[in-house]
Amino acid sequence: MLLLVFGTGAATGLHLGLLHLAVFRSFDSGEPRRSFHALVAVLVFFVGGLVFSAATYALWRWIFPYLRARTLARQIALETVVSLLAIGIVSLLTVELSTLVSGLPSVFSAPTGPERWIRITPAMRQAAARMYSVLPIVPTVLLTLIGYHQYWHRILTMQDRERELTELAATAQLAALRAQINPHFLFNSLNSIAQLIHSDPDKAETCVERLAEIFRYILRRAEKELVPLADEMQMAAAYLDIERARFGDRLRVETTIDPRSLQQLIPNLILQPLVENAVKHGLSRKMGTGTVRIQAEVTEDLLTLTVGDDGLGMPATTLGTVYERGVGLRNLRDRLARLYGAAHLPEIISAPGGGTKVRLRIPVRPAEAAA
Repeated sequence: MLLLVFGTGAATGLHLGLLHLAVFRSFDSGEPRRSFHALVAVLVFFVGGLVFSAATYALWRWIFPYLRARTLARQIALETVVSLLAIGIVSLLTVELSTLVSGLPSVFSAPTGPERWIRITPAMRQAAARMYSVLPIVPTVLLTLIGYHQYWHRILTMQDRERELTELAATAQLAALRAQINPHFLFNSLNSIAQLIHSDPDKAETCVERLAEIFRYILRRAEKELVPLADEMQMAAAYLDIERARFGDRLRVETTIDPRSLQQLIPNLILQPLVENAVKHGLSRKMGTGTVRIQAEVTEDLLTLTVGDDGLGMPATTLGTVYERGVGLRNLRDRLARLYGAAHLPEIISAPGGGTKVRLRIPVRPAEAAA
């Protein structure tokens, strides 16, 4: 867009300057002063072209978008008046500054100075100054109006549309990722409950009630992308109650939560998949008791959320393929990338026999500030 404006102005100014140089040299009789004037004219036209381009750019960017009229004809008429006024002022100022360099008389001064050999009278020189102040106005106004409506305005419209489509696509993808969690979570929870129906119907009934609470939460928060950590902790606690019914005393839960972190906003349904992975992949295959640890703390401008287990762990060589093993972590990674960028992807720490930790670093955003 800048190249359009200033490139056109520079090319036009250079063209007029070189044309003026050719005209001056055709009258040149070896007089140094006349050659100097010719070179100054080239510079004046070139710089003047850039000045007019700057005026056009200012009109396109800061003036025209705020001019409003009921019809296109009135809109163009309004833009024409504003352009004539603005370009006229710029033209007069440009010519006045150039007269200081070239020695030509001011637009507003009386004709003075001796006659030249080519018989250019003082009145003719003043007429030339006035002519040069008027000539650029109409072409520049035409360039301003035509360029805005045929190019600049369309670019602005397309940019606005592109931003809308980009935001719409991102919102749709986030909604799809969030929706993907629900059937995945439902399947795993029902599978846990199914194992209790015959062995302990009372626990199975309790788990169904907890599952109902979870889905009420999901429905209540369905339209919100960000929710307080406190809400996500309640969701994770309900899920862990279901898993405790299946694992019994084998499953322990430890939480270390900074009270300041509870009102920080985090992506909806982002904590439960981490807890689920810790139970399913970290502890289900471990003999004896296993512990899930949930930690949250606020440091400077980041909320650090860590979910870990003391299960079997994974060798370092397999960490690169961890996202391919299931929906939960892959979904989590994609949502964080969409919301915060690549700098906030999950950090996975694991070692054989040493358990696994997944650490998230989320930009601080208190619920009160969002409200």
